[in-house]
Amino acid sequence: MPELAEWFHPKRQTGQTRLLMVGAVLGALVVLTTSTLFSWPIKGMPAGAATDANAAFDAPDGSCLTWADNGEISRVDCSAKHLFEIAGTVDLTASYPSGAPFPDGTLWQKISQDKCTPVTAKYMSDKLDPNGKYSTGALKPKEQQWSAGARQVRCGLQAAGPRGKLQPTTGSATKSDQSPVYPEGTCLGIEGKDLGDPVACTEAHAYEIIGVVDLKPQFQDAYPTEDKQKAALSQACEKMTTAYTKGFDLTKVGLGVTWDTIKQESWNLGSTKVNCKVGQKLPDGSGLQKITNSVRGVGPQLVPSSTQNAPTNTPQDSGSGN
Repeated sequence: MPELAEWFHPKRQTGQTRLLMVGAVLGALVVLTTSTLFSWPIKGMPAGAATDANAAFDAPDGSCLTWADNGEISRVDCSAKHLFEIAGTVDLTASYPSGAPFPDGTLWQKISQDKCTPVTAKYMSDKLDPNGKYSTGALKPKEQQWSAGARQVRCGLQAAGPRGKLQPTTGSATKSDQSPVYPEGTCLGIEGKDLGDPVACTEAHAYEIIGVVDLKPQFQDAYPTEDKQKAALSQACEKMTTAYTKGFDLTKVGLGVTWDTIKQESWNLGSTKVNCKVGQKLPDGSGLQKITNSVRGVGPQLVPSSTQNAPTNTPQDSGSGN
């Protein structure tokens, strides 16, 4: 089966600080890369929910927060699924006294990057994997709150997909494996020709995750070079593919298996796991092909060589990738 690991490395926004906002329409906290808002209390939210939002924003360091699409934000035990872990607070009063104009999106990004990155690094005892699943996030006041004197920003950690959508995590980041892996059976969407956030496998996607490999047991004494990782993953991912698909020949629908490799700085911080995944690049190498449906349990049945006529329970190649 074709091995595509040389090409299939996802684009990561390493070290980028993100800002969170309570959306004006859905009321849900979302990740954006420009100016965003965190409203406490949230306009239009029931009184009880607004009280919960206040309590969540004021929760002590180490607290974990989650929210629903209706905008109800709450503090939860970090062992439960959550979207944000509070690492600390920064006060901007010294730099932005009363009467200072509300920062625009670009300035908010700089403020968040400059102020929150050191906070999360300290919270993680300087062991935050720059290539791992966690990134630095910030909850900030909205403009009318700023005008009323609010200058506090809550800094924290979150796990975001390739396009920025926050992914639920369990357990405190301080005690969690930071390997940037997805569970078996996850399908990563496609945006144009690039990697997207997780979607249902019945939707257009770029990859299907077929398993997780921990390289540590095989390389206990020292960091494995990239060549050693490739050799080990080639064997491990092929076995996983056979088991996952029940012997289906991916080449019959133009697909191949791939994986990521681990940088030494990540390995030294304990990130030793990688995903095996199925996908394919466009013929001209300009991006990723679109796939629909899952390869899980397809089996060794005969299928046409042309993906245009392949059975509906096998991946389909859209051809254009757009």
